[in-house]
Amino acid sequence: MKKKDMTNRRLLFMAVILGVMLLITAVIGVVFFYIRLQYTRSIISSGKDNTYKNYYVIIAGNSDDDFWKSVYNGALDEAENSDAYVELMGDDLDSTLTKKELLKIAVHSGVDGIIVEGDDSESTKKMLVDAEKAGIPVVTVADDIIDSARKSYIGVSGYNMGKLYGEQVVECAKSKSPENVDALVLIDETLTGNSQSVIMTAIRETIIDNGLAGKIDLNSKVVSTGRDYAAEEEIRDIFVGGENVPDIIICLSEKNTVRVCQTVVDYNKVGEVEILGYYMSPTINAAIEKNIIKSSIVVDTEQMGRSTVDALNEYKDSGYVSGLFLIDISLVDRDTLSPSAEEGGGEDD
Repeated sequence: MKKKDMTNRRLLFMAVILGVMLLITAVIGVVFFYIRLQYTRSIISSGKDNTYKNYYVIIAGNSDDDFWKSVYNGALDEAENSDAYVELMGDDLDSTLTKKELLKIAVHSGVDGIIVEGDDSESTKKMLVDAEKAGIPVVTVADDIIDSARKSYIGVSGYNMGKLYGEQVVECAKSKSPENVDALVLIDETLTGNSQSVIMTAIRETIIDNGLAGKIDLNSKVVSTGRDYAAEEEIRDIFVGGENVPDIIICLSEKNTVRVCQTVVDYNKVGEVEILGYYMSPTINAAIEKNIIKSSIVVDTEQMGRSTVDALNEYKDSGYVSGLFLIDISLVDRDTLSPSAEEGGGEDD
């Protein structure tokens, strides 16, 4: 009898565990369906799917950045000229969703095209496969996803960007002669390994070509992007103690440019640490005017946005599209700074 009771208890316990798992799965399903329903309702209530031929979405890791808002504005302008509508996905949802979750919503909602910031995540690659199976074309922007189901990549040449940074590093190093120079590249953890490698290689090549390989010590540091205040803490750690602080810090994102700028001010390192930034916002513009930031690489983000819509339209119309669209970049310092830079979009070469 005891053995039978134990067996029954085990069966009851397993049944309870199975029931709890099914309940959790059902709750997740309901939440996901609710989010989808709310998102779809927002589209329908605004008349987007009834008014426009194509409905596209942009999905980025940090959609609240000025960089992505400018990309979105460029995409929206182009879409309005081609009977399409573009949504910066996630802005109108109450909760903060991951890129994977936003991609799931986009695919299951049956959008006409997806514009997504590239990364090295296997889950993102899988969602691109799911989008392709659903007949939804995907283009990557700002960073590529190599060997994926994307139709086209729209972004800057990592090699050209690295060469521009390298030239600035060389200029800074020559001004500090005969001292040796430490240069540190801050890399967002979302930046793909391929992009990191290309940029670092171009910087090193430029240093070597100028005969300064023995004078400049080039290193890199990956900076967190997914946790609140983690990046700020990691950047401040570079300055803690005041020893071995890099002579040059190269920032590959808008946010890290601003973070480093603020940290240099907080630790009274203005004039000692040269900042080579990325993008142009009012904050970065003001810092260049004050000689806190030496220079910044400006990306024509509105051109980037327009090109994403062009690529999707071309694929929807013909079934074919170029696999690569390169966007203009330029270098801005105090001598070349213009009032238009405050608008943040970028300048044509």
